[in-house]
Amino acid sequence: MTLSILTRQAKGPVLLHDPTAADLAGSDVLWIDLLDPSRAEEQLVEQAFGIDAPSETERAALEESARFYLENDVMVLHGTVVARAKPEAEADVPSKLPPIAHKREIVSFFLTKTALITVRTCPLRAFEANEGRASADLAEVETGPEVLLALIESLVERVADFLSASAQELEDLNLRVLVSRRTIRLETILKRLGQLGAGASQSRDSLSSLSRLARFVLAHGSAWSVPKERLSLLATDIETLQRQAEALTNDLTFFLDATLGLVSARQNETLKAMAVVTLLFAPPTLLASAFGMNFEHMTIFADPLGPYWAAGLMVASSVVIFSIARLGKWL
Repeated sequence: MTLSILTRQAKGPVLLHDPTAADLAGSDVLWIDLLDPSRAEEQLVEQAFGIDAPSETERAALEESARFYLENDVMVLHGTVVARAKPEAEADVPSKLPPIAHKREIVSFFLTKTALITVRTCPLRAFEANEGRASADLAEVETGPEVLLALIESLVERVADFLSASAQELEDLNLRVLVSRRTIRLETILKRLGQLGAGASQSRDSLSSLSRLARFVLAHGSAWSVPKERLSLLATDIETLQRQAEALTNDLTFFLDATLGLVSARQNETLKAMAVVTLLFAPPTLLASAFGMNFEHMTIFADPLGPYWAAGLMVASSVVIFSIARLGKWL
């Protein structure tokens, strides 16, 4: 449970990680971030700013049409983001992506006339202010709307990085599977493709949600002095990334079909080899059965050279079958 506050100071914005109730009441508050808050923390912020923060269950149950609205001079936005979830590391396939899985989460934004309030239940790199690439750059923000745009830009940048890394990894897998002559474990490749496909789907959903959020803010943000030109550029970037996500999904589908085709081809080759091997042993088995019979009037079975005749015929029959298989390109 974490309650953080970004305040406006003479030397620039300052992030307070252990704020008090008095800090909430200050006129210099720009951003209040609630990470998996307790009920007491929620009530403290709700009373200070007159908002009604929905619980995690309520946010998950929100319909798409009810995620963006205005209420009591507060702009309420519920956006889908891609959050990190650490599973067991996958070491079989070298990957440029971090060894983590992702999940969809909903982040709530409450833009009041004086500050921005965010409520979330998961850690997000985009909300780690001033911590390097793909984290929110809040060094020069002066208003709540500017904080909102900085956070959305950071979320979009995170998705862009993921799509770029996924596209690069898909290209590497393509070279390893479709171009390389070495035999590799296609089962592991299929698992990785599934992970990339899930990530692409989650990224597409997040971009769709952020695009609707940006359009809603563009339509109603004038009362909050939202920088429209900057937001318009951000909306254009989101649309470009949506097309990139669609292209990545198509590439993943094509590569998945090609990989499944290789798996099927390998299975067919294995079955063909097993069939030929079975056929090679069928005539010798028949001959061995015949020479093992004890019939008095079939003198060849009593001939001292009988075992040599049997061995020679068995070898000859196998050679004939093998030659037919080679000529017919069964092997």
